[in-house]
Amino acid sequence: MMSRIEIETGLGKVIGTVENGICMYRGIPYAVTERFEEPKPYPKWDVFDATQIETDCYQYLTYRDESTGPDAFYHKEFRSDQEFKFAESPMTMNIVAKEKAKDHPVLVFIHGGGFETGTVGELPYGTCTEYAKHDIVFVSLGYRLNVFSLYESGNYGLQDMVFGLRWIHEHIADFGGDPDKITIMGQSAGAMSIMNLLYTQELKWIVKGAVLMSGAGAVPIFTKPWTKIKSLPFWEGVRRRAGVETTEEFRKLPPDRIWKAWYEESRENWSFQAVQPGIDGKIIPKLPQKVIRKKEYLDVPMIIGITSQDFMPYIIFDMAIGWAMKRVKQGSSPVYGYLFDRHLPGNSFKAFHGSDLWYMFGNMDKCWRPFEKIDYDLKDQMVSYVANFARFQNPNGGGLQYWPPVSRRNKSFRHFGDKSAEKISPIKIRRKMYHTFIKDKGPM
Repeated sequence: MMSRIEIETGLGKVIGTVENGICMYRGIPYAVTERFEEPKPYPKWDVFDATQIETDCYQYLTYRDESTGPDAFYHKEFRSDQEFKFAESPMTMNIVAKEKAKDHPVLVFIHGGGFETGTVGELPYGTCTEYAKHDIVFVSLGYRLNVFSLYESGNYGLQDMVFGLRWIHEHIADFGGDPDKITIMGQSAGAMSIMNLLYTQELKWIVKGAVLMSGAGAVPIFTKPWTKIKSLPFWEGVRRRAGVETTEEFRKLPPDRIWKAWYEESRENWSFQAVQPGIDGKIIPKLPQKVIRKKEYLDVPMIIGITSQDFMPYIIFDMAIGWAMKRVKQGSSPVYGYLFDRHLPGNSFKAFHGSDLWYMFGNMDKCWRPFEKIDYDLKDQMVSYVANFARFQNPNGGGLQYWPPVSRRNKSFRHFGDKSAEKISPIKIRRKMYHTFIKDKGPM
């Protein structure tokens, strides 16, 4: 039976819900900002009601119907029958922990969505209780998206993540977490964001491990040119579509007009500057290749994974194994690789991009798919590995089958699929990738 719970924090009282000994606090604000500015501390409150839905950034779902057209598959899979609240200052988080938790390791999830879309409360992870059952405090972290994040490569979304992780480090003890045991986890653009954050030293001493799903090894490929050039052609095109010439004018427009101008320009005149962060000299200090070569990245143990029907699977896998081997050659912290290869019941899309989210977080009762016992067993196994990793920076232990890190002798990944976990070699992984292109048809 669900009831309300009130706790004292350094920012004021927080009201959440508790059910079966697990507390949930939704939509907690960690920062506030104005358009195209850095995040600032959210003011203290007397009592904050964390029983309401969280706030997300304006996105396609705000202005268009996602239930039909190219986004329909993922809308049905991860967002159907949900309520949403949108704003330009969407820096909120959901926190899930055991009642009376104390000094529990912390797992912070950063959602994907191509830097354009995505929500804190997505069905697979937004109200995840699986990790609380393993004595882990789970956090789903929101951040700015699309034009509100990427405008002139200001990296405002990445700034939000850094600010949010610092907030967690400072305040998570109030919710039962150990600030010295924070692991970050991301999928797709969330994993790419973590790659970007590894290049900065701003999270040194805060993050102890990282889990990257379908995005390990991805690097930004353009620099911030307005140190020499006043603006970029792409952003000039966005402002022109909005009917203004300057950033000052653009900043004052209604959010729907700003988003529409960015969306139309990005579809008609696609540019990397439109769809991903760039090297800004601060969050991403310089070319990642230079950071890697000098081993100036945040060196923490990692789990990296892909799905067999992933988005651009050959590229996703080559980036992941390439990143792992670079770290091996440099003698860095261990990297544990996995291939998710379960054919999800319900349709023919098999292990599509994002399919492993249901298994990594376990909210299967919120999914339309007719999951079977093998799915629940696989979920238990994957959650247990990640819980171990959040606790020890090593996925092994607790009677689980041994998962070796990638090394010069072992380039195999752990195989999560229709059979019990086993190792799978790069050759066999690439063979599966080949079949993805030739035979399998997925939603991407």
